[in-house]
Amino acid sequence: MLSHLKLNKKFLYLFFLIIGTLTIFYQINFEDFWLDEMQSFWIADPQLSWIETLQRHRENDYHNPVFFNLVLKYFLIVFGYDPEIARYLPLICGVLFLIIIGPITRQVKKDNTFLLTTALACLSIYIIKYSQEVRPYSLLLITSALNIYYFLKVIDKKKYHKKNTVFFIIFSTINYSVNPFSLIILFSQIFFTTYKYFFFKSRYIQFYLSALLIIFSYLLLNYSYILSQISFENYMLSSDIINVIDGLYFPRFFGSKIMGYFYLLLLIFLIIKIRKKIFLENNNYLFFLTIIFFSYFIPLIYGILNTPVLHDRYIIFILIPILILIPCLLNELRNQRLKHIFILLLILLTTGNHLIEIFDRPKTKPEFNFVLNQIKKKDNNNIVLYNPRGTSIFIMNYLINIQPDIEKELNFYDFKNLKENINSFWVLCYMPEVYFECKVDTKFNFEIIEKKKTRLVHAYLYERY
Repeated sequence: MLSHLKLNKKFLYLFFLIIGTLTIFYQINFEDFWLDEMQSFWIADPQLSWIETLQRHRENDYHNPVFFNLVLKYFLIVFGYDPEIARYLPLICGVLFLIIIGPITRQVKKDNTFLLTTALACLSIYIIKYSQEVRPYSLLLITSALNIYYFLKVIDKKKYHKKNTVFFIIFSTINYSVNPFSLIILFSQIFFTTYKYFFFKSRYIQFYLSALLIIFSYLLLNYSYILSQISFENYMLSSDIINVIDGLYFPRFFGSKIMGYFYLLLLIFLIIKIRKKIFLENNNYLFFLTIIFFSYFIPLIYGILNTPVLHDRYIIFILIPILILIPCLLNELRNQRLKHIFILLLILLTTGNHLIEIFDRPKTKPEFNFVLNQIKKKDNNNIVLYNPRGTSIFIMNYLINIQPDIEKELNFYDFKNLKENINSFWVLCYMPEVYFECKVDTKFNFEIIEKKKTRLVHAYLYERY
């Protein structure tokens, strides 16, 4: 009987992982790149030397550590320089996260709870979307998970092993080098171990020694980056306070306002209901709750003292404590009927939202390829990429690599180098880069005779009169 139960657990766990993996694979090239994805793809060009890559990063992607772009560079060296291939790096990170979230949950609660956590992670549309985006967020998620996994191993004195300390130091240093927001996890670990010392007399000398080495390694590798970030008076994608107030980003994390507030209110209810076990008993629940609290508190304090920095994707690792705490605390409820009702609602609503998001998925990224394919059908094939902020180089590099023959089929010009004998041309605008106003000074001798508008990309056909 026990062997059958173990087999059923393994089957369910494997089934959830297959569903999650297939969902990430499904529609992996559903959309074009965002501009920042194009930028990373351009920076990671395998033909560039190490110095040239670092130089491009410093000049164009200076708000982010260089770690992800270097990993992407070597991934593309091995597998080929192609936008579609580039997407497999975040995909691999996303799949690895789905695999590790269950074992982390098993360290917190040694029962079947890990199955529910794994199922919720595999159905998370937020995780799926960022596992298809060529930016550091899925790498941040998996390194954060490995950091937490080995931290729990290190503080578990019954199963302590030196190799766990080594892996903890390595993955923590990598984690913080991917994105400095993950330092919130380190602050949470320090707070949690200090709390356990004062309330339960638990000593974690090995952790504190490891933390010192991690901090030293991180500063050594990222010193210049840290100084440059502190000096900024404003930060990209800052001032997102409206979405913080509106459900603490939960509507974004879980696909809709209904789902977001359901998860948020359920979590708050469980924290209040199980508060004694969280704060007064010797377990790991408080550690995950601390990560959630610090993920909002520390960036908000920094925003008050310096400049607003908080944005949902920068704290993507907050999904780890949320997805672990809700199932674990649900299984702590003594009222079995209430517990089963909540679990059923959680599964049904999450599955329903997942299916809607996947099969009725809207395009949210710029549709460059769609517009260019439409232009190819026209007689005029002269195109001006109009981007006053100088981002055309990212876009052009992306288009050349996604459609290798595009330069043979279309003629691309810089606006300032447009030939005088050209009587008509298409102006292609990425709307966020032109502040959503695609207006070109043509010295009044051209007029617009046709328009094509798609998601974030507009094309206007100008003709001389």
